[in-house]
Amino acid sequence: MTRSFKPHSPRRSAQDALAHVTAEIVRLLDEGVMPWRAPWDAKLAMAATPGLPLRHTGEPYRGANVVLLWAAQMARGYSKRTWLTYRQAAQLGGQVRKGEKACPVIYYGQAIAKNEKRPAMGDDGEPARGYRFVKLFLVFNCEQIDDLPPHIGVEITPEPQAPDALDAWIGRLGAKIIVGGASAHYAPVTDTIHMPPRVSFLSDEHERATKYHELAHWTGHTSRLDRLGDYFTDRKAKFHEELVAELASATLGAMIGLAPSHLEDHAAYISDWAKLVRESPRAFLSAGAKAQAAVDWLIAHAGHPAGPSLTAHTSEAEVEALTSYQASGGVHASV
Repeated sequence: MTRSFKPHSPRRSAQDALAHVTAEIVRLLDEGVMPWRAPWDAKLAMAATPGLPLRHTGEPYRGANVVLLWAAQMARGYSKRTWLTYRQAAQLGGQVRKGEKACPVIYYGQAIAKNEKRPAMGDDGEPARGYRFVKLFLVFNCEQIDDLPPHIGVEITPEPQAPDALDAWIGRLGAKIIVGGASAHYAPVTDTIHMPPRVSFLSDEHERATKYHELAHWTGHTSRLDRLGDYFTDRKAKFHEELVAELASATLGAMIGLAPSHLEDHAAYISDWAKLVRESPRAFLSAGAKAQAAVDWLIAHAGHPAGPSLTAHTSEAEVEALTSYQASGGVHASV
């Protein structure tokens, strides 16, 4: 099956941005493609953020943008994961080659309404309330651009992890894992993660990806991000939460150069996810935001999964805000 990706012209409104993401993700899911399962090679991964799409500064993209750029990278066969806007390339002395097609990404921002009757500072001394907005921007892979500085797109092999590195990382989180039985799942009532014996997994990669998936569910407990309220009573809520866990697991795996191989029964959710995104244009952006919030929460409490020498891009001061994060909004990030 050919995996195609069809970039669109940039649009400015939130509705157009949501419509674009919805159409693109539904099309990929209808083709049986889960674009967050990108087959990257750890040898090509960048030490700071293995496997994740990167801005030209080396900072990783977040949320739904990770999936959009993975899809473009897979479809076009790029070996590099660094992306720039046309202006950024020009500022660095680069030139996008004629005929190259851009990939759209989502920009989440926040601003204060321009209203003379509403000062930037309220009467109570607190900042005036702002509003959030969503835009589309176009970016190009560094392989589409000539004459960039030599450091742009340089990717090195991450340091290999010790076999017990993930267990030590989970230990810092304080998550309780019970080994035994034939299924992997998270039990909110007891706040425990249940895993089959290690020998029952097809590979170490499958086991680690599954642990990441269940840890994502674990962050949804009422004492953390409080995200699982309707999981057992509402099928849509269940499908949405499973999508959150899939995206979070893929993101965490990418950070250690892990090919995202998840439990095969997750593939059964494809048609349900496609239906969910069709019915709710915000569903995928919401899932991406919640997955990113889960990843941020885990990193803020246990450090970067690839090791303490790597930057988590999330400060300890953000923990309290992350625990009350609502996915209906976005994460402010530069393009």
